[in-house]
Amino acid sequence: MLDSVPSATASLLLDLYQSLRQLQLAGPADLADLGLAPERPLDLERRIPVAWLLRLWQLAAERGAPADIGLSLGQQRGLRSSGPVASLAAMSSTLGEALELFSRHSQVMSECENLRVEHQDERVRICFLFTAPLADHAPACEYSLSSALCWGRQMSGVRLQPLRVGFRHAPLAGLASYRQVFGCPLRFGEPLDYIEIAAADLGLPLLGGNDYLKGLLLQRVSAMQEQLPSRHSLRQRVVQLIELGLIDGAFTVEAVARRLRTSRQTLHRHLREEGCSFSELLAEVRREHSLRRLRQADCRVEQLSRELGFAEPSAFYKAFKSWFGVSPKAYQERRSP
Repeated sequence: MLDSVPSATASLLLDLYQSLRQLQLAGPADLADLGLAPERPLDLERRIPVAWLLRLWQLAAERGAPADIGLSLGQQRGLRSSGPVASLAAMSSTLGEALELFSRHSQVMSECENLRVEHQDERVRICFLFTAPLADHAPACEYSLSSALCWGRQMSGVRLQPLRVGFRHAPLAGLASYRQVFGCPLRFGEPLDYIEIAAADLGLPLLGGNDYLKGLLLQRVSAMQEQLPSRHSLRQRVVQLIELGLIDGAFTVEAVARRLRTSRQTLHRHLREEGCSFSELLAEVRREHSLRRLRQADCRVEQLSRELGFAEPSAFYKAFKSWFGVSPKAYQERRSP
């Protein structure tokens, strides 16, 4: 079942479910609807579809979840998570090492969440890159950023103070909710979701550092990473890399080939063996991304054209009409209430 859909560890599902259940926004029947037995312990390393997480978020919204649900649940999460990647990071010697391990193995936790660490003089920007179907889901994004800060504070025993936090989406709640969690300047409508911290914070020692346990957990997590569904399909890996490339501008066949550490010619050959081409996959990602974004009330077609890597809005208009038979503007108007 998971060979063709993005997956996550069951520990991520359990974390979210338990938090929502405390707020009476989820219950055993919801797990049963997903095909899980609520009365049985869940294998925390089991792979589950990321869509199951989105289903819980959807149910919570339908049941009246507050606007700041992602922020507040992230602060409750922290080291309560018993997932393999969080446990591995907690065994690190320093915050910088924990961040490096999270970045390297984030896809074990969720194939739709990727971390990229950018060093900028005396600052470090931690970029959160979300791919479909998690892309553009603002509450889940806020949950991830809030959780990451909570983890850092609990692992170090220091109340880390970010220098700046940025979100791609508009505020979901009042600014006071964001300031309470992050306590720093906030920016919305940014190209990336990120947390910036002082470079000196990377040297903070962690309370639970243990080299022996870290080595054992690293072996286990590395083995789990090699068994990810996306590792078995070049097509799926290329789709994920194109999605990430649309975020950072590196979505060409040359850029994807470099990330796969192969040549352009070899990439084309292997994709042909799987019955597809790079241009087909790029068009597929662009189609799905454009539909997701156009369903959002604040989406501007010109901005979307840039997000998708089109040189001119006219090229995007032409491509969209060839895909769906209508212009992007007409599609937006058709979906408007």
